[in-house]
Parts: sequence; structure tokens; C-alpha cells
Amino acid sequence: MRVAARVAGCAALLAALSARPAGADVSDYIGRPVVSLAFETEGRRVTDPRLPPMVQTRLEQPLTVAAVRASVTHLFSLGRYEDVRVHASSSATGVALVYELMPLHAVAGITFTGISGLEGIDEGRLRRAITDRFGATPRVGRAVDIARLVEDELRQAAYLSARVAPAADIEHTLEQATLRFDVEPGPRTHIGTIQIEGTAGVTNAELLDLLDVAAGAPYQPERLTAGIARYLENRRRRGFYEARALVTPVLTGDARLANLAIAASQGPRVRVVFKGDPLPSNRRDDLVPVAAEGTADDDLLEDSSIRIEEYLRAQGYRDAAAPYSREPVGAELLVTFTVKKGGQYRVARVTIAGNVSEPGAAIETRLRIRAGQPFSAAVLDADLAAIEDLYHRNGYGGAQAEAVVEPEATEDGAAVIPVTIGITVNESVRTVVNSVSIVGNRSVPAAELLDPLGLQPGQPFFATQLAIDRDAIQLAYANRGYQSASVESDPRLGADGRSAEVVFTVREGPRLFVEHVLIVGNERTRTDTIERELQFKPGDPLGLAAISESQRRLAALGLFRRARITELGHGDETRRDVLVTVEEAPATTVGYGGGLEAGQRIRRTLQGGGVGSEELEFAPRAFFEVGRRNLFGKNRSVNFFTRISLRPNDSTVPGADGTGFGFSEFRVLGTFREPRVAGTAADAFLTGTVEQQSRSSFNFARRAFNAEVGRRLTPTVSVSGNYQIQWTELFDEKVNAEDKLLVDRLFPQVLLSSFSLSAIRDTRDDPLDPSRGRYVSANGQLAARGIGSEVGLAKTFLTAQMFEIVPGSARVVFAGNARLGMAVGFRREVLLTDEDTVPVLDAAGQPTVTEVRDLPASERFFAGGDTTVRGFILDRLGSPDTIDKDGFPIGGNALVILNAELRAPVRGGLGVVGFFDAGNVFSRTSNIDLGQLRSAVGFGIRYRSPVGPIRFDLGFKLRRKEIAAGVREGLTAVHISLGQAF
Repeated sequence: MRVAARVAGCAALLAALSARPAGADVSDYIGRPVVSLAFETEGRRVTDPRLPPMVQTRLEQPLTVAAVRASVTHLFSLGRYEDVRVHASSSATGVALVYELMPLHAVAGITFTGISGLEGIDEGRLRRAITDRFGATPRVGRAVDIARLVEDELRQAAYLSARVAPAADIEHTLEQATLRFDVEPGPRTHIGTIQIEGTAGVTNAELLDLLDVAAGAPYQPERLTAGIARYLENRRRRGFYEARALVTPVLTGDARLANLAIAASQGPRVRVVFKGDPLPSNRRDDLVPVAAEGTADDDLLEDSSIRIEEYLRAQGYRDAAAPYSREPVGAELLVTFTVKKGGQYRVARVTIAGNVSEPGAAIETRLRIRAGQPFSAAVLDADLAAIEDLYHRNGYGGAQAEAVVEPEATEDGAAVIPVTIGITVNESVRTVVNSVSIVGNRSVPAAELLDPLGLQPGQPFFATQLAIDRDAIQLAYANRGYQSASVESDPRLGADGRSAEVVFTVREGPRLFVEHVLIVGNERTRTDTIERELQFKPGDPLGLAAISESQRRLAALGLFRRARITELGHGDETRRDVLVTVEEAPATTVGYGGGLEAGQRIRRTLQGGGVGSEELEFAPRAFFEVGRRNLFGKNRSVNFFTRISLRPNDSTVPGADGTGFGFSEFRVLGTFREPRVAGTAADAFLTGTVEQQSRSSFNFARRAFNAEVGRRLTPTVSVSGNYQIQWTELFDEKVNAEDKLLVDRLFPQVLLSSFSLSAIRDTRDDPLDPSRGRYVSANGQLAARGIGSEVGLAKTFLTAQMFEIVPGSARVVFAGNARLGMAVGFRREVLLTDEDTVPVLDAAGQPTVTEVRDLPASERFFAGGDTTVRGFILDRLGSPDTIDKDGFPIGGNALVILNAELRAPVRGGLGVVGFFDAGNVFSRTSNIDLGQLRSAVGFGIRYRSPVGPIRFDLGFKLRRKEIAAGVREGLTAVHISLGQAF
């Protein structure tokens, strides 16, 4: 369509130039200077400042057809015009040009006529179908296609003869359009007679129920298709893998009735049996996936036979065979796999010969086949390839590795057959790079191209590296705008093959430059917001890296459903227009949900003398969030999140009887994000929080405001600075009065004002469920009375994590985690008061002044729970001076946590975990003692759900201690939560 429009525009120009008074001809305008330039749309003059730079017919420049053609192309590239016409008129000094722009009216709304009150028609579903297929603002030119979609939707609702006529109501003043679809639904088709044939395996009533059809019901093809799938699934779950069903509708002349002919056959029940040598029962369904695939056709059975043989050969049964047969037996189809393992070949020894330049130890470390292991030809082939690759990388390009497998003499029918593997290496000669040069590089210095290459003088010559370097040079040119550059490589080996004079020959071709950057599709997003993410501008070379990075940055904004960057050529082989087309995502997002939290908590029991005991609690919870992005056309966003949870009553709290739900936890969080604050590369966040939460030893209410500025320095390194002011009040405290710290007595409500800095290096492949990479973070916080804080403190928290796939395993991941927290309170003198805030007097009758150096409870460290040491419930872990006499945690100034996990997938999204945790909380940083770390082991189950990993962990303490006289810690702790432990 666009190409045709361009041609129409150029033809209009020629017509305009030729349709002048008698004697005027195209040649009368060509070559004359352009004295005026104007743009009109629907009879109105357009003053958009973006339009004049788009045209090539410059003022005071001679008029050319090529310039007009390029101008029309540029204007069409904006994607805003259906047609462009050029009008020319002559004056005494030159040519006056007027570009008449016929807009593509944006669709502001969609209306339907003729569907009101129609049974089975959901207008909302029709709109969603249109949006999913054509976007939120479809073009007027797609009206016919949209009408066909609406007709399809109506047919699925049983209006088989529906007709939809599209129309566009144009609002010229606003340059908008409303698409109107006039619907003639026709009669609704209902199911008439139903005839059933075949052996369905269920009663007719059950069959109709599975198919979801009944006489007199609307005939809906899509629902009928789903019903057929439901019937087949029902039969296949019972072993009838050859079940078939076909429904043939016969419409009456007026399409009011559809008489159905149903042919259903469940076929024979398929039973798979194994004869001969046994196979592990837990592998049979994987090797012969008849049930999983729901079929027993010959293709699947042949593949299954091959799978069994490969499985056995990998275990050393080199002569294994597993043919299958299909045999009808009564009402069954019997599929029999006859498994013959034969003797198991085991490696007796492996010898290596011919390796002059490479020591045997260097080769052996690359071998997977070992003495005592089952012999596998596939593993041996892979080992030979690894040996050859080792030699090739070291310059022995002609090196070959061959193996001779010799079974040792054994008695006939021996269960184990020892084999000797003799590997012989033919090294050939070593090729060393003497020189690396490049020719044909007129525009790029040789040093810039050659320095990054893997092949360098004095290094071994490796043919694969030669190809890699050739591609690297070609990419370097493409990133500089030479997209048609070609590179040829010539190793120029010496006569004896011991040297290589590597030469790269470059044919640069034309260099492409950006002429115009055209941005279309942004209705709410400001153009400069998009331009800021683009890594090119007019006049820059058009490089692949710049295009790719621009595409990535646009996607990272999160503002668009789709963003596409395309090049537009217009006759000049060195210049391109770049068209950036975006489709905006909805600006408002809403989320909500509910759930049930289950976990063990510490409770004071009156029956146990007030000693804390571990009890299982259930707490219903719900959340709601709403977000608005792309504020004011910039990538600003604002989010509002709220969560509420109901906790069971605590009988030790005044006024509570210990039954039902009493204490409400809630959190209200508002966040504003300003990207690229003040024109820098940093992002700013403003966050306000109001919350009420429950901890093991106290409940608290908090109001906080947080201002943060963060910047990503590299793809893996980011830094941030933060200012926070928060007011925290403690209540329902459970720590014994004699164990309570002085700071908690003096400051049950505390105001903290603090600055913090953090740095993060993150190379994990997946933040939610990593299998490779590292994560290291450091955070430092400083609160001082000089900046408005009632208590001064310094706090540091360090985290280091690693994730690696265990060598020799396919998907088992080792995960390690170490955390260290340290804090110190600043000295402050305070006046002692009693419970009525009356000063306490000393022996001389003077007010008593004391010194406070402890941290308030809200800033102390606690441990125990699903993310620290999992043998302990929430906050229950600590050294003796951080736990009161009844087992309630006081918290401390130092924290050490060590975790190690093995994460193994089982099947589908299910996985298992074994873990070892160690850690403790210490009252002072000077009291940190690794010998006092408490440890726990355990196991867990993971399920990868659409909302992230669901986690169940069961931890066991390795050394149980007494909480109070005669009361020991519980052995286990159960944790259920979302996400990995770390």
C-alpha cells in the first residue's frame, strides 16, 4: 500500500506540473529555484516544525524530480498520511510548492450497530478480539479485515450467516475517525437432530455431555471443537490412544438448524508390555511416552524403540536391541517391546598413544570415559572430538584421534565384558601465526581492526578462530555503517604447514548514514523520550550495534507493546531514513489477589509458664495495586500498592482471648519513578510507606519517606544513594521487662533520619531462579542526630552469592550464599525517667543521666526463618545474649548467615533441594564468633509456577538447646513461601 501511495504522489506531482496554462510543461518547473514551501491538510495550513526538514525540495535550491520523490517517501514514512499530493505554481522568481497531506485518521473509537440484545454476543469480547489482533488504535484501512474478524466471532456465537459492513465516520477537525460496524446477524443456528454412530465407549448421554452439545442448543463450532478434544482426552486417559471423533453438521436451507452426525470410536485399549530384560519402572513412561503423547502410532513406537536402545547403550549394553510388535488381543491392542540387553561392556583401561606435544594428564582431564565405567560409543566419540579440539586450538590443525575398542575374552553369555580402549593421536605439524594483516581497509585503521582479534603473531593457528576473526572484522565494519562490507580470510599456510601469514581482504562498500529519524505510533509518549533512547541521530553512521542497542533500550522502557526499527532507502545508496515504529502499551495497570499464609510463629503460652512455644499459624491476606506509567509523555511512573493480612489473636495481649483474628498487618506503599533525573543517566525514586507489621517479639507501626537515586554503570554493575526518614512505634512487646534494652525503654517511638549508599554486581542468568552467575552487594547506612535522627548509628550489610551447574550433571545447580551484617550505635546521653516520664533522681537528688549506645529494635538484626537458617522459625535464632529468658528474640548488632543448596529438577516444573544453613545473631560486632554459628540441614520441594517458584522447606537443627529449664528447642521448622531462599 505504501509503495503504491508513493507512486501516486510522484504521479500527482507530474500531473500538477503539467496541468498548467497552455505552453507550461514539466521542464518549465524542473531546474527552477523553489521560492516557497507550504503544507496543507484538508484545506488547512500545517505549521508542524517537523515537516520542513523531511522534504528535499529546499528553498532557493533547483527543483528536481528526485528531490520530490525523496520528499514524498519521507512524508509517507511518518505513517500519518494516506496520500501526499504536490502542487506547483510558477512565479517570476521560481516555483512555489504546496504539499497536500491527506491524513490517516487515527481511530478514536469503535461502535457496533445491530448487536444490541443479541443472545450470546458479548461486545466486550468483540473489542478484545479486535485489540488483540489489530492493536488499540487500528488503522482505518484495516476496517474490512476487522469486519471479517467480527464475522468470525459472530459465527462462533452461532450466527453462521452474519454479515458485517464497515464504515468510517471521519472527524476532520480532530483528524480522528470512528469505525462503525453495521451487523446483520441473520438467524441464530441451533442444533437440530443428533445422530450418533460408532463405539464411543461411553453412553450417548455421557458423550453428549463431553461434547457439550444438546438438541436445541446454539450451534457453536469453537465449543464443539473443544468438546471433541475433551472426549479424546477422556478416552486417552483410560488407555484408548486410538480414539477418534468426527462431527459433521448438515445445515438446513435457512441455516436455522444444524443437524449433527457424530461418529465416535474409542478404538482398542492400548496396553504396553515389556518382555525380556527388565527396564527401570520409573523410566518406562519416559522411554515409551505413549500416555504422555496420547497416541500409539508406528512413528512414536519406532522412536521409543530407538530411545530404549540408546538408553541401554549409554549404560554399556552395546548390543542392546528393543524391537516392538503390535498385536490385537481381544478388545486390546497389545504393544510389546522385547528388550535384549546382552552383555554389559565395561571399560577395563584406556591407553593414549601418539601424544608427543600434549601430556597425557592434559588429555585425560578432558575424557568422560573412565576405567570401570560402562562403555558408551557416544561418549567415546565425544571424547575423541574433545581431543581433536584440544590439538586444533593449540595449532595442530591436521590432528586426528582414533580409537580401537577391543573386548577381552570372556565366557559365552558373560554378564560383564571388559573392553580395552586404545586412543591413538596423529598430531601432524603445529602451525604458528607469523603475521596478521589486512588489506582493502581504506576507512578504518588496521590497528582498530586487528588488535581485538584472537589470532595474533606467535599464537597457534586455529581455523575456527580464523572464521571468528573474519566475522569480527565484518561486524566492526557493520557497526561503523558499512553494512554491505565483505571480508575474506586467507591463512596462507607455508609449504611445510608450520607457519601462517594470515591476510584479511576487505571490500568496504558504501557507508550508510542516517538522514532522518522518523518516529511514529507514539500517541502519549513524547518524541524526545524515544529519541533519548536511540543511539543514532541524523548524520551518524547507521551501525548495527546502534540499531540493536536502540531496540533494546526501547523495549526496556516498558512503555510499548512493540517497537520496531527499520531502514528506508530512497535512491541514495549512502543515506537511509530510519523509521521507529512503536505501539504503546496500556498506561494503567491493575493487580489484585488473595491468599493464605501458613507458618510457624513463636507464642507465649500461659500453660508453659510464659515460655515461648512454636505454633503453626494461618493468616489470610489480600493485596491490591494500581500503576500508571508514561506520565506526561515521559517514562515517569507512579505505583500504589496495598496489602492486608489478619493475624490470630494472642491470648497474652491485653483484651485478646487467643481465638479468632485480631491484629491486622497492613502496608500501603506509593512510589514515583523519574528516569534520567536532571538529564543524567540516573533514575530517581520517591517512596512513601505506611505500615503495621508483626514480629516475633513485638508489633510495630511505621511511617517512612524514601528518596533514592540509582544508576547502572554497566550491564552488571549498579550503584545508588538513598535518604530515608522514618518514624517507628513499638507496641505489644513480648520481651521480658528485665531483658529489655534501655534504648527500647527510652525510645518506644523513634525517629530515624539516615543516608545510605549501595553497590551491586549481578551476573546471574535469571534473578528469580538463577543457574549461573554471581551476585555481590554492599550497603552502608549512616543515621545521625545532626540530620534529624533521635538515635545515631552506622550499619553495613554485605552479600555474596554464587550459582553454578554441578560438573558432570545436566541441570543440578549449586547455590551458595554468605551474608554479613554489622552495626554500631553512637553514644548519646539521655535523662532517665519513670513510666510516668518523671525524671529519676540519684542519691544527691539530681536527675539521673545515662548513656545509650544500643540500636533501636527496628534496626537490629534478627535471624531464623525461610531466608536465613531454615532449621529455625522466624527470628528464633540468636546467641544467648540476644534471646530473653523465655526464648523471645531481642536482636543484635551483628549477623552472620551462610547457606548452601543443591537444586535438582525432577520433572516439568517440579524440583527438589537439599540445603545446609549456618548462622547466628550477636549482640555486638566484637562478639562475632564463628564457633557459635548454629547450623541446620534439610530438604525442600520447588514448583515453578506462573507467579514464580513455590517453595516448601523442612529444616532440622543439628544441635538443639534448652530455651528454659527443661524446655528444648523444637527439632524442625517448616517454611512455605514464594521464590528461592536466596
